[in-house]
Amino acid sequence: MAIFTRDAHRMAGTPAVVLLAAFPYDHRMWEGVARRFEGVPVIAIDPPGFGRSPVPLDPPSLEIYADYVAQAVRAEGAEKVLVCGNSMGGYTAQAMIERHPRLVGGVVLVGTKADIDTAAARAARTEMAVGALVGRAQEQLVKSIPTMLAKETLTDFPKIPQLMEKWINEAPGEAISWAQRALAARPGRLETLGRAQIPAMVVRGEQDQNSTPAQAEAMAKALGTRVVSVPRAGHLVPLEAPSAVARAVMSVYRRMS
Repeated sequence: MAIFTRDAHRMAGTPAVVLLAAFPYDHRMWEGVARRFEGVPVIAIDPPGFGRSPVPLDPPSLEIYADYVAQAVRAEGAEKVLVCGNSMGGYTAQAMIERHPRLVGGVVLVGTKADIDTAAARAARTEMAVGALVGRAQEQLVKSIPTMLAKETLTDFPKIPQLMEKWINEAPGEAISWAQRALAARPGRLETLGRAQIPAMVVRGEQDQNSTPAQAEAMAKALGTRVVSVPRAGHLVPLEAPSAVARAVMSVYRRMS
């Protein structure tokens, strides 16, 4: 598991912020957020198969991903972490809450949900998982970029979709396939969130086409917190509005400390 740290020398005795990327991206999507955490230890993760992380030999599973993250951050000396995950990273953050409750002391869920996929969504993921192994997934993912972003992002910040296209084309087909199978197999975790007695916040872009306001509110209710709705942002709020995500994280972080 490839990790990238900032202020790692502060890790001992201080909670760290762990950043988990959306599919099909890596730690680079968090750079605009991470640079806003002055003096706070930060660990950004490359998901399995993406960036510098190898594709696991394990069967596709977000639970396995969560265990790898927990192992990696403990190896860095972190004893307590705030986990912030976007989309697939949010699903993995929920798995960490369930499987590593002593490690996770706070959570920020961004552009994600706690529901299982519909049958149609699972079928689409399976189709992409198969297509990825013969080089067909990248073109499909590039075509979906406009649905991931707010209309203002597309018109006012063209470098963001350009970066996304670059990162998609760098993603190995094996990693895309592994991730899609893991996502399709994930369980619902509203009950897990309801049992988590930790500081938390839910963040959602107002123009997110991949999660609904009702899904965000359900997570917030389970966690005993609120939803921060970010204007002029879609599904990938860390890219579109990094300052809003950083504020949410620091609000939760201060409650941990």
